Amino acid sequence: MLGGRYRVERELGRGGMAKVFQGTDTVLGRSVAIKVLAPQFAEDEGFVMRFRREAQAAARISNPTIVSVFDTGSDDGVHYIVMEYVEGKTLGEYLTGGGRILPDRAIDIAEHVCRALEAAHAQGVIHRDIKPGNIMLNARGEVKVTDFGIARMTSSTGETVEQTVAVLGTASYLSPEQAQGQPVDARSDLYSLGCVLYEMVTGRPPFLGDSPVAVASKQVLETPVPPSKLNPDVSPDLDAVILRALAKNPANRYGAAEEMRADLERVRRGLPVEATPVLPATGATQVLDRPLGGARTEVLPPSYEPEPERRRWWVPALVTLLILGVLGAALWYLATSLLSEEEPGPTGPEVVVVPNVIGERLGQARAELEEAGLVVAEPIVEQEIVDPETEVPNTVVDQDPSPEEEVEAGTEVTLTVLVPPDAVTIPSVENLSPDQAQAELEALGFVVAGFEDQASDEIDEGFVIGTDPPAGTEAPFGSDVTIVVSTGAGTAIVPEVRCQSFASAQNEVERADLVPQISDETRPINPLCPLGNKVAAQDPAPGTEVQAGSTVFLYAGEAAPPTGPTGPTGPTGED
Repeated sequence: MLGGRYRVERELGRGGMAKVFQGTDTVLGRSVAIKVLAPQFAEDEGFVMRFRREAQAAARISNPTIVSVFDTGSDDGVHYIVMEYVEGKTLGEYLTGGGRILPDRAIDIAEHVCRALEAAHAQGVIHRDIKPGNIMLNARGEVKVTDFGIARMTSSTGETVEQTVAVLGTASYLSPEQAQGQPVDARSDLYSLGCVLYEMVTGRPPFLGDSPVAVASKQVLETPVPPSKLNPDVSPDLDAVILRALAKNPANRYGAAEEMRADLERVRRGLPVEATPVLPATGATQVLDRPLGGARTEVLPPSYEPEPERRRWWVPALVTLLILGVLGAALWYLATSLLSEEEPGPTGPEVVVVPNVIGERLGQARAELEEAGLVVAEPIVEQEIVDPETEVPNTVVDQDPSPEEEVEAGTEVTLTVLVPPDAVTIPSVENLSPDQAQAELEALGFVVAGFEDQASDEIDEGFVIGTDPPAGTEAPFGSDVTIVVSTGAGTAIVPEVRCQSFASAQNEVERADLVPQISDETRPINPLCPLGNKVAAQDPAPGTEVQAGSTVFLYAGEAAPPTGPTGPTGPTGED
C-alpha cells in the first residue's frame, strides 16, 4: 500500500528511472497505474525533482489523448505518481520486429499525437521523448500519450544552461538539437513524431546504427531516405509531410502541432499539402515550407555551427582502439586454440534454456522465445478470463516446456493466453454511488463510457438509477456502458383541465407526470363550462410549477338549485 490508499498489484513495465505497476485506488475502487521511482534514484534530489516535474507537467494538461495524472506523493522514501490505467499496448509493441502500419491508420495515430502535443505545448510543456514506447493504443484503438518523465516546462527558470543541455530521450527519435545538447522547443517534439510516423509506414526508424552515439550523429548529419523508397504505398504527399517534420533546421519544420495535423488531414482527404518536397542538384531531398506567394524558398542554414574538423580528434582515437581490439581478439583466439585439446569433443544439437514468459503479453513472449531460438506452437491455447480486475487479455499464463528447462534449439513452446469471454451479463447497480457502480462494471470488464443525468422520484439525487444497456443484458467483454444517475425528483407544470370530462382530465394530468385525484368536495359550477359532468375547478391552478409526482385535485361542480313553485327563487304560486 502507498499513501494508505493505493494497492500495488503487479508490474506492467520499467524504464530507465522508474517502474510502472497496475494497482487499485481503494478509496474510489478503480484500477490505476502507479509509477514508482527506482530505489537507486530515490536519494538523488535531481532525479526526485525530475520525477516530480513529470507529475506537474502532466497534471497541467487535460486532454483525452494524454494519460491523466491523479495523484503524487512519497511514502517512507518511496516516490510515486498515480495515473490513469490504460488497458492496451504501446505502439512500440505493435512495431516490434519491423512490423508496418497501413498509411491511413498511421496518419490517424499521428493526428492523435498531434492533438496531445497541441494541449501540452499550449501549457508550455515540451515532451522531449516522443517515441513508440510512449504512445499507448487501447482496445478500442484510441491513442494516449504517456511518460512526461523528461518533459520540460518552457516557463521554468530554475535550471542553469549546463543542466538543460544534457542529452535526454531515445537516440532513434532525438531531434538534431537534442542530440547536440541545444535548447529545444515544440518543433523538437514534431521531429520526434516525424521519426515515429516514418517507422510506422516503413517498419524501421529513419536512421539506424550500431550504437546510440552513431544514430544520434546521423540525426545531425545525414538526410533520411524518403519513406516511399522503402514502402511504395506511401504517397508523395505523405512523403512530403514526414520529410518536412524531419528537417534538420527547426525553421524548416512545422511551426506547431496544429500545422502538422492540418497537413496530415489534407493527406487523408487527398488535398494538396503545405509541405513541398524539393530535390536540389545534389540529389538530397529536403522539405521546405510552401511560401504564401507560391514561389519556393531557399533552405535555411542550420541554426547551429557545424563542428570544426579539428574537434573530431576522437575519430583517429576510435579507429586506433578498434585496431587494437581486433589484434587482441586474434591473439586471444590463437592462445586458446593452442592450449585446447587436440581432439575436439563430441558435438550434438544446440541446447537452449527456455525463457520465462509467463505474465508477459503474447507479442513480447513470442519475440523472446524466437530470440532464444525456439518456436511458438500454433494454435495458441486460449483460457477465458475469470477475474477481469486482475487478469489482462492477451497475457501468457502458462507455457510448456516450463521456464528454465533446457531443450534443443527449434523446440516448439506451447503458450496458454488469457482471452476475454464472449459475453458478460450487465449487473444491477441501482442505488449505488456512481463510483461504486463504475468499479463494479469495470471489475467485469466493461468500459464506462460516461454518466447521464435523469430525474427520478424514486432514487435519491446522486445515486444510480440504472445503466444503458440495462441490467441483465448480455454484452461483449470490454463494451461501453453508460451509467444513469438520479438528479432527484424533477418539476412539472400543472395543465389546464377545467371544463374537461373527468376521464380526459385524469389522462392529461398523468401525461404531465402528476397524480390526478377526484375530490369528494365540490366547487361552484364554472359558468364557462357546458352542462354535464365536467371538472369545475382544480388545485393547484393551471400553469403552477410543482414537483413531479405531485397530486392535482379535481372538483365537480355543485348541483344547480331547484326551480318551480316551491323553489327558493321560483314564483309564489302565480302562473
